[in-house]
Amino acid sequence: MIRNGMLKYSQKEMSQAELRRMQLIQIELLAEFDALCRKHELRYVIASGTLLGAARHGSFIPWDDDIDVEMLRSDYDKFCKIDKQEFGENTFFQTNKTDKHYPWLYGKLRRSGTQAVRLGQEHLKMQSGVFIDIFPRDGVPEHTLLRSARSVVAAMSRKMLYARVACRTSETFIGRLGWSIVRMIPKQIPFGIAKLLSVVFDEKRCNRVGCIGYHGKAEANGFRKNWFTEMVLLPFEGEQYYAPADWDGYLRYVYGDNYMMPPPPNRRQITSPLSSYSL
Repeated sequence: MIRNGMLKYSQKEMSQAELRRMQLIQIELLAEFDALCRKHELRYVIASGTLLGAARHGSFIPWDDDIDVEMLRSDYDKFCKIDKQEFGENTFFQTNKTDKHYPWLYGKLRRSGTQAVRLGQEHLKMQSGVFIDIFPRDGVPEHTLLRSARSVVAAMSRKMLYARVACRTSETFIGRLGWSIVRMIPKQIPFGIAKLLSVVFDEKRCNRVGCIGYHGKAEANGFRKNWFTEMVLLPFEGEQYYAPADWDGYLRYVYGDNYMMPPPPNRRQITSPLSSYSL
């Protein structure tokens, strides 16, 4: 639908049964990811809302709609090199190298034969099956000025890529025009900037790490590296998955001291609305 020159996308409401079906597909993907990491001796941790769900519920947060895992860059790069023949027949590991239309700086493990299109991203030509997010973590310098410079450059690379969405969804004509101009920058440039940042701020030489492809104050300031090297197994959906040994410290850093208290009912909603899906 087009209104005042701007594309308007409608959220497709998901029933509890459909949400649970999508969660079950994501659990299958997580189990496959975990098996591959164990086989190749790669470190990872469940993270963000997935870790919060494990700590607070032993499962998905009931209204959550995705799974997040995080890896140090050195492990992520090795995961990217796993032969595609090792993945399940209906599993696709999506990066900007395996899908030329994919515009993000982190990977997704997707279930082929399904669909989960995020609101506002309908025009993107990338593959769009149900997925879990795989975030690589690169070094964050201790020096305040270097940290700020890294944060600014990382944000610039993200904005260059996000322009492919914002050129359609910005609420003003000037906004859409501006983002359309930014969109003309070839994807290879922000991908190259992100690669340079990962080399200059090598996680092996830093005590703090952050995801170049994701925004937020916590990402800019970095996470303690030992949250990704010292791990324990936590129960999640009836299985055991790796989490930071100091998962309490991680969750307090991201969500605050009251993270075990669920939000009020009016804030219990899907965080990444979909405009279309097929399970």
